[in-house]
Amino acid sequence: MDCVNHPGEEAIFQCYRCQSPICVDCETKIDGHPICPACVVQIRERLAERYQAETRHVNYGAAVSAGLLAAAAVAFGWSQLAVMTGYRMGPGALLLGGAVGYAVLVGAGEKRGHSLQQIASVTALVGILFAYLLIFLRAQGDVYAFPEHLTTLSVLDWLLLALGVACAYWVPHIRSLPKQP
Repeated sequence: MDCVNHPGEEAIFQCYRCQSPICVDCETKIDGHPICPACVVQIRERLAERYQAETRHVNYGAAVSAGLLAAAAVAFGWSQLAVMTGYRMGPGALLLGGAVGYAVLVGAGEKRGHSLQQIASVTALVGILFAYLLIFLRAQGDVYAFPEHLTTLSVLDWLLLALGVACAYWVPHIRSLPKQP
């Protein structure tokens, strides 16, 4: 049997979707199944349409509000625990980042898009800095010395801060990825 796209070329595969005979040059694997070029185009168009639908009519106000609320709540709880234990607990940044990312996702109505990821990242960064400020104020009490205090954070604290922001960026995207066709 000849390939549907290349007459005279032997068809080795059969398209999983449309059952067309295809050669090695035409075959693309999706989820381990051979797919013909025409079906690949259809799949990509359908995924693009789905993405457009998921990114339309996003409630940015609710996303920002939910993110800030989650950031403030987790920052306050984190600072309370840190003051009680006497330890800054950098891993709280990861918790805060995940909570903010999820709150932004829910606030946006389970929509997705790069702007929501950016909102989550900035909100998480603000929340993490707010938590460190609360911890510092409860321990030291001098708000003007806070910027100087940030320079004394360990490399691990800065790494966890960055990972918390990355977690906030990642959550709104990965939680709403479309399933493969």
